[in-house]
Amino acid sequence: MIILKNCFKRMLRSKLSLLLILVLPPLMISLLLGVGNNGTGYPNVGLVDQDESLLAKQLKEVLEDHASITMLQEEEINQALSGGRVSLVFELEKGFTEELINGNSPVLHSYKIQESNSIIPVQLAADAYVRAAKNLAIMAEGDTEVFYERLQLYQEGPLGLEIIQSNGVDGGIIERAIFSMGILGMNMLFLSMYSSIHLLKDRENRTFYRIQTSPLPQWNYLIQNIVGFLVIMLIQISGVFFILNFVLDLYLGVDVPALFGVMSVFAVVCVAFGVAVASLSRNKRQAGATASMLITPMAMLGGMLWPREIMPELFQHIGIFLPTTWLMDAVTHVVINGSIMAAAWEMSILILFSIVLFLLGSWRKVLIS
Repeated sequence: MIILKNCFKRMLRSKLSLLLILVLPPLMISLLLGVGNNGTGYPNVGLVDQDESLLAKQLKEVLEDHASITMLQEEEINQALSGGRVSLVFELEKGFTEELINGNSPVLHSYKIQESNSIIPVQLAADAYVRAAKNLAIMAEGDTEVFYERLQLYQEGPLGLEIIQSNGVDGGIIERAIFSMGILGMNMLFLSMYSSIHLLKDRENRTFYRIQTSPLPQWNYLIQNIVGFLVIMLIQISGVFFILNFVLDLYLGVDVPALFGVMSVFAVVCVAFGVAVASLSRNKRQAGATASMLITPMAMLGGMLWPREIMPELFQHIGIFLPTTWLMDAVTHVVINGSIMAAAWEMSILILFSIVLFLLGSWRKVLIS
């Protein structure tokens, strides 16, 4: 247990470690949510309707539930965005509905100058409506009349998507809860980089090699460090949850322990990521550069900084191979459904990611012996 205690001492006595563990995550969340809340009023959204179909008309009605709609011409898009008349513009090209009915996948183009929390519900509503229309078109099998009948039923019936509320909670509050977990997850990844640097320090100052000559098995040394890093991650999660829940009074869903469980599973992934980076790096500088190049793209493609739905389909497909995507899916299911069982599949995938990363971390142990 000496190595475990030493791990705690090294991580907790450093001011940088304490900053990464307890101060930085809630500070980033409060600042980003504070900035976002200043612009969460009723947004102005432009709509360019070249299709002039019933689908376009119904899409406009859906968007009006979340924004003030301004009808534009195609040549007015740049001027409306740059002049601040609208924050977001959707464009329906001519023949959009016809392509949809024929089984193709036309794109609802969107244009914006800068990202804002206020337009996220609008984007989600538009994406959800277009996805539903595509599914209805597939079921209609090219029959225009059947498609429009089902589209009308979707618009009027109980199957319509409601972005505003879930379990009686405002949709914006839910989005902030999910976003806060994304920021926490990104900080956990950066903390894992710091833990990998500690493993490399042991290699550089020859501590690791002295341990190899002692009766202590190498696996024991690694496990004690892993347990130490994991406990520190759990301390970080606990501290951030306490600050968000009791200090900032941020809604974290109806089942906070379930959300804590999801983040704890991701903590195992983060520790495994740190071990893998340490094993595959020759020195601290290389480990820092490698982790920095990986963490930011993982956060962006995984939906930690914005909803994955607003990214191009290619990036969404790439994100499937990243643990950050499965974390955000699990967080979304738990926050909305209030049950950890709703995220059982995603958590299983995260556990598989951790196993693969641990195996990757032990792959090069022969090279460092």
